[in-house]
Amino acid sequence: MTMKKKATALAAGAVAAGALVLGGWFGYQHLEQQVGSGEVLRGYDAYTPAGTAPHSENVFTGRVAAFEERRDIDHWTTDIYRVDVVSALRGDARGTVRVPFAADAEPAQRLVDGETYVFATQAKDADGYWLMYQGELKPVDDGQLAVWREAVALPMAPQESSSGS
Repeated sequence: MTMKKKATALAAGAVAAGALVLGGWFGYQHLEQQVGSGEVLRGYDAYTPAGTAPHSENVFTGRVAAFEERRDIDHWTTDIYRVDVVSALRGDARGTVRVPFAADAEPAQRLVDGETYVFATQAKDADGYWLMYQGELKPVDDGQLAVWREAVALPMAPQESSSGS
């Protein structure tokens, strides 16, 4: 191989390696924006009760009292419902709470006033109790409630941080 061909091969390899590093960095930045700096959710499956309950601070049955509004929160079209807590399976949600619901499917699922659902949520913030469970919400029945009770009995997922705390 001539010296010119070796230099060309080395330059092409360096460009390819640089592209891979840059692509990985941009991918990491995208994921960090979604989860938040220092947050890790290992084993989180937003579409199953067993994958959601260990990561949820609150799991409760609640009757939808009313649809309040639809608005954009952090670039998500979000429906906000007023929900009367019927029973708490985990956590401290009591009384009437606000539940923001940003469905990730189109057409967006709407919750029905007067129906009772199981809600698995994060801790309360300024907008209410954000849903962790992203599966289809159906009016609660005995079978569904049994599955959620079993999921709530699983140990809570440890709060992990990439900062070593």
